[in-house]
Amino acid sequence: MNGLALDGVRIVDFSWQIAGPTCTRYLGAMGADVIRIESGRRPDPYRARTISYFINQSKKSITLNLSHPQGIQLVKDLASISDVVVENFAPGVIERLGLSYEEFRSVRPEIVMLSSAGLGHSGPDMKHVAYGTLVQCFTGWSALQGYPDREPELVSGIWTDPMVGIMEVFLINAAIHNARQTGKGEYIDVSMAEATTMLLPEVILDYGMNQRTSDPLGNRDIHYAPQGNYPCIGQDEWIGISIKDDLQWGSLCAVLACSELEKDLRFDTLEKRRLNHDDLDALLSKYTRDWDATDLMEALQDKGVPAGNTQTVPQLNNNKHWEYRNFFQDYMEEDDDHTTHSLPVVPWRFDGEIEASVTGQPNRGQHNLAIFEDLLGLTEAEVEKLIEQEVIY
Repeated sequence: MNGLALDGVRIVDFSWQIAGPTCTRYLGAMGADVIRIESGRRPDPYRARTISYFINQSKKSITLNLSHPQGIQLVKDLASISDVVVENFAPGVIERLGLSYEEFRSVRPEIVMLSSAGLGHSGPDMKHVAYGTLVQCFTGWSALQGYPDREPELVSGIWTDPMVGIMEVFLINAAIHNARQTGKGEYIDVSMAEATTMLLPEVILDYGMNQRTSDPLGNRDIHYAPQGNYPCIGQDEWIGISIKDDLQWGSLCAVLACSELEKDLRFDTLEKRRLNHDDLDALLSKYTRDWDATDLMEALQDKGVPAGNTQTVPQLNNNKHWEYRNFFQDYMEEDDDHTTHSLPVVPWRFDGEIEASVTGQPNRGQHNLAIFEDLLGLTEAEVEKLIEQEVIY
């Protein structure tokens, strides 16, 4: 592979929180020159959280006062030599700043702009405050999580935002390709809720075709039995097992040396195993408790049985498979202590090699001089005056 896919692409990045920065992090890793515009007065609250070290890699950072007309003009000057604008403010904010898509298109007709919001930029509920928790509830995800006869649950951790951010990566790549083919830019309106709902086609179709609603199943699945996490030797050691057919069921019983379960008429078909799942789980657990989780995983995998030991974070960092693929790498931050972090790099390989440009998170405003003087052509005196006027700050 010669160079990176997005070499030569420049991105003006207003995004904050998680979804937008996740998107631009991957675009930067693909070679794009991502210039993040930050505020000295209203810093991104996620800069104070550890996730920032990951989602703000592979970027440059400048600081601008967007309430000042000269700050807005500098943004337009930057956009005039850029290919993409990314923002995920609340609906209406970017327009009130005087930075609508029409404004950007007036200075660069082929520019692509992606705007994402919890519920999109149209519709009666578009101004609802929408973090990941609302998105999970609004889209029906929370009603499907947890266990039967309990209150709905939220999937812990922030997962809707990164998922949407990754979806935005391919949308922007497609729009860049189209702009290069046609010379025309596009405005992309992304709804986090709609993107999240796209992950539920089966339950939506089941209701539409059969008027049948889906209930939470805990760790189970209607198409697999047994399925769940089972205890192993040690404190809080578990293995996840998922059996889709009788062949895998027989292999599981052979590895665990539990032929009596294989012969038990309550479990001799997938449907019977599903209907008698409680009894089956209790019996299986008696056998898995005698195994080391990793040893059992490898024994089952050798027989073609889907199984995985439930890894902790320390185990992730010492995983031999990821070590072989060089998935975790060390990055030095641009802070006074030059802190080093071990983080995942990218989940792809081209011709067996990691093809990515991944650098540590920049300090806020670290690239002010490089962008305003070297790229936009301002003199040192002009930059100093803008700093005094709190346009650059």
